[in-house]
Amino acid sequence: TPVERHSGKEQEILAKREVIYAEAKARHPERWSGNTRNWEPVEGAWLNPENPEASEGEIKEKAA
Repeated sequence: TPVERHSGKEQEILAKREVIYAEAKARHPERWSGNTRNWEPVEGAWLNPENPEASEGEIKEKAA
């Protein structure tokens, strides 16, 4: 969640998920057709992607 990411818990949570999924795959390999997902943290996340045609000032003005 955004709170977990901003509080710095993202790395710990993703590491735990990676272990859990690896264990699940080892227990029931027939349920998996390939690898589990990529558990590396995403560097940037936007609720609304930036508009390359709009300036930063315009974006802030619209958000206010």
